[in-house]
Amino acid sequence: MERHLTFVRNAGHYLSAAAKMWASTHNGTLAGKMSAVVDALHACQQAPANGGAGYLSAFPAEFFDRFEAIQPVWAPYYTIHKIMQGLLDQYTVAGNGKALAMVVAMAGYFGERVRSVIQRHSIERHWTSLNEETGGMNDVLYQLYAITVTLPRHHLFCHVCSWLHAASDADTFCSVRQNDQRHLVLAHLFDKPCFLGLLAVQADSLSDFHANTHIPIVVGGQMRYEVTGDPLYKEIATFFMDVVNSSHTYATGGTSVSEFWFDPKRLAETLTTENEESCTTYNMLKVSRHLFRWTKEIAYADYYERALINGVLSIQRGRDPGVMIYMLPQGPGKSKAVSYHGWGTQYDSFWCCYGTGIESFSKLGDSIYFEEKGGKPALYIVQYIPSTFNWRSVGLTVTQQVKPLSSSDQNLQVSLSISAKTNGQYVTVNVRIPSWASPNGAKATLNDKDLQMASPGTFLSVTKQWGSGDRLTLQLPIGLRTEAIKDDRPEYATLQAVLFGPFLLAGLTTGDWDAKAGGAAVSEWITPVPASYNSQLVTLTQESGNGTLGLTGLKIRNTGTIDKGERPWIYHNNRRRRLLDTITGCDCKTDRQTDTRRKQEYITEC
Repeated sequence: MERHLTFVRNAGHYLSAAAKMWASTHNGTLAGKMSAVVDALHACQQAPANGGAGYLSAFPAEFFDRFEAIQPVWAPYYTIHKIMQGLLDQYTVAGNGKALAMVVAMAGYFGERVRSVIQRHSIERHWTSLNEETGGMNDVLYQLYAITVTLPRHHLFCHVCSWLHAASDADTFCSVRQNDQRHLVLAHLFDKPCFLGLLAVQADSLSDFHANTHIPIVVGGQMRYEVTGDPLYKEIATFFMDVVNSSHTYATGGTSVSEFWFDPKRLAETLTTENEESCTTYNMLKVSRHLFRWTKEIAYADYYERALINGVLSIQRGRDPGVMIYMLPQGPGKSKAVSYHGWGTQYDSFWCCYGTGIESFSKLGDSIYFEEKGGKPALYIVQYIPSTFNWRSVGLTVTQQVKPLSSSDQNLQVSLSISAKTNGQYVTVNVRIPSWASPNGAKATLNDKDLQMASPGTFLSVTKQWGSGDRLTLQLPIGLRTEAIKDDRPEYATLQAVLFGPFLLAGLTTGDWDAKAGGAAVSEWITPVPASYNSQLVTLTQESGNGTLGLTGLKIRNTGTIDKGERPWIYHNNRRRRLLDTITGCDCKTDRQTDTRRKQEYITEC
């Protein structure tokens, strides 16, 4: 029964996904549905059985008694995080003040529980309990602190009073205001020190850690940097991203095998049906998004593109909306359908990856455009996705069109129409020129006049007073290349992926899985599939395209001089090397492995 109660997490995922979808569509029916869900949860939270203390969950509070006693229980805080984040998204994205007051009440309840554990036992006891999966509790609490500490008094007062139904209760209001700082302290208490501490001293010790338990903790650390300015947590996130990309990532951009990290640069032996848990890709996109916002480094935008295309869009079955997959098989001859989990169902699957999946497909417009405010406003266009952006602060509308790819035209064609509602401002538009683009044949024009093209891996920047019909176009040649697996043993040097720009190619073959290419260029042994064959490649062909690429194998031998095209991920060895102040003697890896057995028992029973 316990494992079924944890599916309440999907209610939180639904609230987050619905808020983001509503932000894109402003659909009235959706607005009514998500508001009704908030109202129903509000009624549950106020039920007499909960004592009015702010507790909200589908399972009893006794689960947290077991969690605090280090007794077997499946991840109650992981579920609570999903509910809190969903409610907070309903406030920040959809403007539902009741949802904010509910999150404040939940934070108060769980804050008291954590403080009680520390007072009755010790801080070490609390740290030990964090070896169970807790989701992004630190992340949502830092977000809550950033909101409540900056809200005007009357604004927060209205939300809290609406929840309390007692507008004259000034004492209660004052106590909520005092809780702002408590939100910050509680967030700190979910910053798992024995994991973040390893990253703080730049140790690549990810082996045997449950990936999706710990990626959200890094995301929470990133939020800590944003709200406190502590540079250590920026360094932690940067090092973490470097380590994952250089040692633990498949060609799709995804990570993990059977939900865990394997030894660094030893991925060749992990190619099975149980690679790349979908939730991990969802959360790694958050890590890369934050890092790009802080640094504007192209590498993070390139990673986001690759992981989105190969690790997110690929988890939903082509012509069956709502049918998703838990893992993304990477091994030769492996099938999505013939795997441990296989495809889910449209209405009866409540895996964690369905929760993050509905969020992923509700925010496909995320991270296309980034605005840089200040005296010299600028726009960064970092993903090539057909879309329209209303740049309100400067009075411009940007419409992006992308020609569907086809193997008959190996160029990415992008058209940007930029129009001013009134007299346009002098602003800079920066367009990402991806690292995978070939400089030969690359072209950019502004109103049909050639521009000096930027190099791959940089931004093309155009500063002007934009008019009512300016048009910026890009032609980016896409080449074929191979990329070695993250494994530094010589015997696996020929195990490589084949990519077409940011797209990882799949091989259809029978018999031998090896492609003996010799010294030939990759373009000589991979050729376009005839259009007459496209009917057999339904899930590999774009609905609006005229062709696709075919290849003869996934495992490449005798590659000779074929360019691997791999961008090195740089380690920042000169960063400040200090431990977190809160590091204790807890051995989170040992405890994590104990929890691993509990998690695997749970999965086996499903």
